[in-house]
Amino acid sequence: MNMRLLTLFYLFLLTFGAAPEVHAGGPAARQGDTTTHNGMVIAGSPTVLISDAPAARLGDFVVCPEVSQNGGVPVPHVGGQIITGVPTVLIDGMPAATVGDTVQEVGVQSAINLGAPTVLIGTGN
Repeated sequence: MNMRLLTLFYLFLLTFGAAPEVHAGGPAARQGDTTTHNGMVIAGSPTVLISDAPAARLGDFVVCPEVSQNGGVPVPHVGGQIITGVPTVLIDGMPAATVGDTVQEVGVQSAINLGAPTVLIGTGN
């Protein structure tokens, strides 16, 4: 999805009270960090690096190797997008993603479980 369109959509949701779930923050997520389903963040900011890796944001993409069973039929998770972030910290106009933020995959959700331990975002500390 076009980042400008995603930014406008997010701002629309904030304006009209239907904003995505907000995570309290923690270690900054980056391209290459993993998820609870053994997936990996594969996209990040083209302009902001955290510990030498592009910073992950709301809307960035994740791949997932997991496969669930639904009535004996294998359902690959494939991957999806980061759907939560820290709204008070914007990276390229999008909320920053941190450890614990949610990834919406095909029919299931996972969470980012690895981030930069030396860069804390939105923790209030």
